[in-house]
Amino acid sequence: MEHKLNTLKNDLQNVFVQGNANGIQMARVFIIMAIPLITIFIVGARHIIY
Repeated sequence: MEHKLNTLKNDLQNVFVQGNANGIQMARVFIIMAIPLITIFIVGARHIIY
């Protein structure tokens, strides 16, 4: 578990701080950020519609 958290921390640092991430690191960060944002959008849209 600690290894996965360190990998995630390094991916976030490479994507946002250093800017030298490879495609796999960018995909991991995109998935980590996209899932909560999509969930928030769906819940928010449901409350607006109903």
